Amino acid sequence: MESLILKFRVMNQFLLLSRLMAPIEGFLTEIEGFMLYSLAREGEGLGDIVELGSYMGRSTCYLALGSKQAGREKVTAIDTFQGSPEHQPGADAESKVLKEEGTTLNRFRANLQHIGLTDDVNVLCATSEEAVKNWDRPIRFLFIDADHSYEACLKDYSLWAPHVAECGLIAFHDYGQAEGVTRLCDELRQHADDLKEFGLSASLFVFQKRSK
Repeated sequence: MESLILKFRVMNQFLLLSRLMAPIEGFLTEIEGFMLYSLAREGEGLGDIVELGSYMGRSTCYLALGSKQAGREKVTAIDTFQGSPEHQPGADAESKVLKEEGTTLNRFRANLQHIGLTDDVNVLCATSEEAVKNWDRPIRFLFIDADHSYEACLKDYSLWAPHVAECGLIAFHDYGQAEGVTRLCDELRQHADDLKEFGLSASLFVFQKRSK
């Protein structure tokens, strides 16, 4: 009976979060968002949560809300807020906001405010390469969802993975949908001895850093 009640609680939580996040533009599915929320709330390891690629803040809000509800750390959201290649005018996933305003930062901040998470997110308007130069803290959860080309994903991983603490998590979005993300994740599955597969939810592929 207790397990049944727990299942209903989780289902109710999922539905409430889905409704809350529905107005925020983005490509993250509800189940992927719930996965981020749950890992931010309950994930192992000590350190910060870092998001590379925030777009309008959909994933940022899931991460920040999960961490906040558990009384844990703020999320550091790193983005140029100029959109990825696919968001540019004329591209496959052209962003109306980016086309009209030249940036997604204003909409991003408005979405944080709407959910009540303005004080729970540290925003760094920078490239991944610029931001990592001054980074000196351990990371317990690294979410990579910026430029999806293989070269860009590899660079983001190479720059930030060394900061991920033991038992910390590294998640990639659009596995099985973006060729570059899929290629990198498959390579890590085969050759990264310091990582183990944690789970796959829709297109969200999660690794965990092994303890030494």
